[in-house]
Amino acid sequence: MLNFLKKEANNTYTENGAMAYRSTESFCLDMFFKAGAMRNASAEEIEAVVDRAYAEDPDKTMKIVFFARDARGGLGERRFFRTAISALVKTAPEAVRKNIHLFSEYGRFDDLCVLLGTPLERDAAEVIRTQLNADMAAMNRKRQASLLAKWLPSVNTSSKETRNNGRRMAALLGMSEAEYRKTLSALRRYTDIIENRLRERDYTFDYEVQPSCAMFKYRGAFIRNDNVRYTEYLNKVHSGEANLNAGRLYPYDIIRAALAGNISDTERMSLDAAWKCLPDLTASRRENAIAVVDGSGSMTCTCGGIRPIDAALSLGIYFAEHNTGAFANHFITFSENPRLVEIKGEDIVEKAQYCRTFNEIANTDLEAVFKLILKTAINNRVRQSELPKKIYIISDMQFDYCVTGGNNEVLFRAVRKLYSNYGYKLSDVVFWNVNSRSDAMPVTRSETGAALVSGYTPSVFDMVIGGDISPEAVMNKVLSSQRYAAVRAA
Repeated sequence: MLNFLKKEANNTYTENGAMAYRSTESFCLDMFFKAGAMRNASAEEIEAVVDRAYAEDPDKTMKIVFFARDARGGLGERRFFRTAISALVKTAPEAVRKNIHLFSEYGRFDDLCVLLGTPLERDAAEVIRTQLNADMAAMNRKRQASLLAKWLPSVNTSSKETRNNGRRMAALLGMSEAEYRKTLSALRRYTDIIENRLRERDYTFDYEVQPSCAMFKYRGAFIRNDNVRYTEYLNKVHSGEANLNAGRLYPYDIIRAALAGNISDTERMSLDAAWKCLPDLTASRRENAIAVVDGSGSMTCTCGGIRPIDAALSLGIYFAEHNTGAFANHFITFSENPRLVEIKGEDIVEKAQYCRTFNEIANTDLEAVFKLILKTAINNRVRQSELPKKIYIISDMQFDYCVTGGNNEVLFRAVRKLYSNYGYKLSDVVFWNVNSRSDAMPVTRSETGAALVSGYTPSVFDMVIGGDISPEAVMNKVLSSQRYAAVRAA
């Protein structure tokens, strides 16, 4: 009876009436599936997810927190990380203390500021003091210094919160405000951060060595104040004579700008150059796979400044263009009527605007996608080997009522049975969450042939490429990698 009660209590429904699970039966896996898609969530919602996971497995939870923040190999979710750390400072301060030295490795030095005003602020200040002394020594010896000074809060900025943080940091470092300000100014000049150049209207810097986020963020300033030289540089990028750093950009950064309208010729060239210079994060292994992009109405809400529909479209276009399998340059979009879309256009602006026209902004009939693939296979006697090996469902997971099986079981299991009835095996399905709004899990922890991931970075593609998959196996593979070996709670 207890097991039946647990099973019954775990049943729920999506916003559109499809049967789902409240939990994957693992709070850590729930957190893994949500972490990259909680930009619209309240701090309280994030804290609840973290607290439940930590009670289940402290070490695994801490690794997920740092994976979520990891700007290089993980999800790059700054707000989620800082909110999670704030929650853990209250419940497990010693566990956080063990990992303070890793904050800048996975994120930025200003992540340490989340510890100001907590019992761990002196520990954070000690990490900063050590790096600050090393940077001052490097400057005096004409050697390379870190970007610590760029990210430390200033005492003379317009933001009241930043000024207060700067004053607190100066006090913790045992420095007067004047000494702190002069030290940061000297290091910022020495490290030649682009913000200093722009403030002084000095455009003699080398575009090719600037960091990717700065290049994208300040492209408008380059166009207004250095158009001739910037255009020459972009022409060199397009011809292969120059490099443009784009390693830290998200595809949605570019797609969102491409869909904004009123784009000048130079900005158009800039966006296309950035898109072409995005790293190929699907390159380790190739599979016969296809992305499915949710174009339904629920995807149009603003999520932390990003519409999930634009994030999903960007990932769909990105994967299609990097795909070398049978479905190269194609993806499927769905809401009411699934459509196979072939990407067309001369540059990323044309491609994005063309692909957007297939978003119906209607309901969320994922079942129709699986039936379209099955019907095509049956009618044309397609061999199993010609079906996609893997299907990436990039969505907010609020699927429609399942017709197959009368909605008495979750969509994944119902569709898998449907395929089997016609002699086919359902492709592996990766449920990719881009907007976590409710507890509606499409599968549980041990379901074979499925994976649960989240976020806006294409590095997720590489996490689920190759081999047999299950939700827990994919999570454990990521967390057990050498990248997160140093992160621990105990």
